[in-house]
Amino acid sequence: MSAAATPMNHTFLSSMESSMEPDMTTSQSPARLSSRSRRAPGARAATSSSGAAGQTFLRTLRSEWIKLRTLRSTWITAFIAILLASGLGAAFVIGLRSQGGAESWGYVLAGIPFGQIVVAVLGALAITGEYSSGQIRSSLAAVPNRWRLLVAKASVLALFSFVLGALSILIAWIVSAAFVGEAAGSLTDTAFLGFVWGTGLTYAGTALLAMGLGFLMRSTAGAITTVFTLLFVIDIPLNIAALKWDWVSTLRTFEPLNLAPAVYDPFEVITRWGQPDTITFLEHWQAALGFALWAVVPMVLAAVVFSRRDA
Repeated sequence: MSAAATPMNHTFLSSMESSMEPDMTTSQSPARLSSRSRRAPGARAATSSSGAAGQTFLRTLRSEWIKLRTLRSTWITAFIAILLASGLGAAFVIGLRSQGGAESWGYVLAGIPFGQIVVAVLGALAITGEYSSGQIRSSLAAVPNRWRLLVAKASVLALFSFVLGALSILIAWIVSAAFVGEAAGSLTDTAFLGFVWGTGLTYAGTALLAMGLGFLMRSTAGAITTVFTLLFVIDIPLNIAALKWDWVSTLRTFEPLNLAPAVYDPFEVITRWGQPDTITFLEHWQAALGFALWAVVPMVLAAVVFSRRDA
């Protein structure tokens, strides 16, 4: 039986049409449209204001910190970085002191290059993990301002890496002091405190180098392989080639791991700079600047590329 043919249904549909007609007419009336048009700027302003308030730099920083600290890989790499740097540093201090080394406390830095390599992995994963999982699209939807997102992400990573570096030296000092007492150095010594903040800056610069490569390559394997090559692998063939060509020895000076002592040993307790005909022929400030460029240049390139291409 057809519903349209039923008198009861015909009456019901007619009543529905008559009840809806005034609303439809009213919604299209010039007065209603005029009212909407008057409210629209205010509504848009309120929406814009709400959006701006929701995308402040501090809120972006907070969201990036939440993302970083909720990744399991963050804490695994952090633990390994601290374990390597502090464990090797303490072992060198204790071992050299037992052999009568007067300046054994300076060797608390022995594990820093190994910690740098692990921190580099952390820096690469902080961004390539977002590309591999597709999280970067959600991040850009929440924070369309790409410069703000990149600066917030880099700031959180740099601060976290700085704390890792400083904490590594402090733990190495605590362990060393338990075995060799005052020979482990003193936290009131300016030179020893230089190790603490110097290592923090070194870790922050290394993490930014890896993050910059991660932004450029958008590949975890590619970024980690490249940063490993720059930090560790490239020194092997260059060291061999330096036996034949002197200019290669000069080139080795500019490797990030060879420039890093200028930062984590700011008072030249272990590494003396400005030594002619050696790998440390640069002045101290020149070496520190060279290390800083290893962090700044990839991040600047990353910022330019990140702001211009699709996620």
